[in-house]
Amino acid sequence: MRTVPTYSLYGVNSSEPLLDQLHFESIASRSQLYAWEIKPHRHERFLQFLYIHRGSGEALLEGRKERLASGSLITVPPHHVHGFVFAPDVDGIIVTMTDTYLRTLLAGLPGTVPLFEHPRHDRVARRHALAGTLALFREEMESVSPWRGASLSALLTLMLVGIARIAEASAPAKTQAGSRPARHFRQFQQLLETDYREQNDIAYYAGAIGVTPTQLNRICRQLAGHSALQLIHARVLAEAQRDLLFSDLDIKQIAMTLGFSDAGYFSRFFARLTGQTPTAFRESGRARLPAFAIKDALTATDMAGTADA
Repeated sequence: MRTVPTYSLYGVNSSEPLLDQLHFESIASRSQLYAWEIKPHRHERFLQFLYIHRGSGEALLEGRKERLASGSLITVPPHHVHGFVFAPDVDGIIVTMTDTYLRTLLAGLPGTVPLFEHPRHDRVARRHALAGTLALFREEMESVSPWRGASLSALLTLMLVGIARIAEASAPAKTQAGSRPARHFRQFQQLLETDYREQNDIAYYAGAIGVTPTQLNRICRQLAGHSALQLIHARVLAEAQRDLLFSDLDIKQIAMTLGFSDAGYFSRFFARLTGQTPTAFRESGRARLPAFAIKDALTATDMAGTADA
């Protein structure tokens, strides 16, 4: 039985922590060890940034394929499945940090942390200020200069601000980040991320953050455009889709890990939200994935049966 691989760094077991809250390396130094293919995986509490100075490649961000070229900047938050294949001439860097370190660096910048909650692929023009910051970060990364740590921390904060500005420009906020509804919504998101497998109702989440179910629904509709229940279902669905695409768990096993009492109930839930059975989604979804993402994946068997009935 194989679930979606979870690492601290690719190829490093997730139970083996990073020595520091921050790690950086060249793209080539790790990917060449795996024939330039980084197969789909995710990180439990690590955020990654990948920047290509020169060369090309292809990224898989959840189920979305992205062509990579000079100036590509990829942001991958914790929990999100991603993979890469690179051309051997690729030249770039990978920065890995804990989500705690991200919050530390952005502590004085309200509203910025939520901008790093979804995978992104941005193209940074050569003359953009962020490109200059990334170039300076790489120079410092490869140096042995005095006060290198302080310099890297400052440059990393500047890099995060640049990425946050790009993200904010493409998704303008619907309310003030520091407002009470925004704080309650953020609390709901954090709680949902830890408890979505428990099949809790809206009253549970509302009570945990100190509002009524009606108030929670109003906040969710105001800030996300969906009800609280829709957001709960969306989070469960996202995890189900990841397991169907990137693991060899059968339908019953996926249903159990997500808190469903039986596979039939899970399959009806999945079909109602997607218009497909879990097996049909797995087959059609894998057919669209790049070859490197599924080359070594075990073919799912014995999953349809009564589960899709």
